Amino acid sequence: MKPPDEVDDPRARFEAGLSGLRGRRILAVDYWDVHNFASEPAEWDYGNWHQAVMGVGLDTDAGPATITWTDTFYSYGVEVLDGRIEDHLSTGDEGPERVGPDVGSAGPWDRYLRTPIRGTAAHWERVELGPSRRADGTVVEPASAVDVPLALRLDFAAGSVWFVAAMPQPPDWQRVFVGGDEIMVVFSPERMRDMGFGDATFRQ
Repeated sequence: MKPPDEVDDPRARFEAGLSGLRGRRILAVDYWDVHNFASEPAEWDYGNWHQAVMGVGLDTDAGPATITWTDTFYSYGVEVLDGRIEDHLSTGDEGPERVGPDVGSAGPWDRYLRTPIRGTAAHWERVELGPSRRADGTVVEPASAVDVPLALRLDFAAGSVWFVAAMPQPPDWQRVFVGGDEIMVVFSPERMRDMGFGDATFRQ
């Protein structure tokens, strides 16, 4: 079998990257955000969900992996990439930076670290695209539809963790726009339900 980055079909490459996490043990987790110019640390911990704007770096016993948002299928979905998250970001003095979790205090991650990933799953949704028109109204491309992976799930003996391409909508942090260019890490099936994921099997 080819490595995920050598698979020609985007969906097959996506599935290979996701299934490639099975059996790995996560040793450390890194959340990345845009550069913080404020005097206060960037917030990322909201209890049963965490905000990793640029994505999540996973240090595993089989090497590093990245979970981030991409436009592989359409803007925006979630995807597993091989290698360190730093290798997929444009870093620099004012570039993205690690914001959490706090070293030695992983919170909800404590129950999952150093245990094998037993299974993986993805949630795909069909996005309807309207016709593309010129300024004069002439149709350039007809209406179409595309399948987008909006969320994925990692299963452990202690439970599941979801990664969603989604953006909370402050000031009401309970409102969420799914399909955004941020990553939300969710630890609660109830939170997934509240975000609009109606498939109970995906929330198990």
